[in-house]
Amino acid sequence: MNAPIRESVTETDTMSLYARFPHLRKIDHIWGSRECRNYILQLMTDTRGGTRQGFPREHALTIMSLLMEHDRRFPQFEEAPSDAHWGDGPQRRASGRL
Repeated sequence: MNAPIRESVTETDTMSLYARFPHLRKIDHIWGSRECRNYILQLMTDTRGGTRQGFPREHALTIMSLLMEHDRRFPQFEEAPSDAHWGDGPQRRASGRL
């Protein structure tokens, strides 16, 4: 017998995402935590040295929507802009311009 389908804890419709990638239901279990935000960010990052195929567009949009919803609902877990590390790009000058 199949387990009952559980309602998602998110406003974002995750039914199609979870049907295709059942292991991502983990998001519902860790929703509202820093761990959840980090997990979603990892899903959006190639951590396999260029071998990751990525998600189909529909599911990639759902994952992005989940990140945006999480940040809106739980801003305490969002990194401050000065904490973000976006590579070796240009640094801000004292005037605030690049």
